[in-house]
Amino acid sequence: MALHTALAFSTVLAAAYLVLSSPSRLLPGVALLAGAVELAMALGWLRLAVHGPTLYLALGAAIALPALIVWWRAGGKGPLSAAAVLAFIGLLQTTLAILARV
Repeated sequence: MALHTALAFSTVLAAAYLVLSSPSRLLPGVALLAGAVELAMALGWLRLAVHGPTLYLALGAAIALPALIVWWRAGGKGPLSAAAVLAFIGLLQTTLAILARV
């Protein structure tokens, strides 16, 4: 399993945990949707023709921003850990997409 596939799979798992355990399902749902798109792209099930790293920048931001908000509001160990994993992966992907543009 390649690194980008493992990161996308981890994103989907952490976001699914937050959707199931969080009272607010909108923000984790956005991260789950972005993670599912990334996982489908990593596994080759989905191909999107978007020029440059803009798609990866948008998907990384769609994971990082809701994850940071959920992390800030998290009330237990499980949601805090899952939100931290999501925030790390989203910020990593956003940073890599920005560095690819420079």
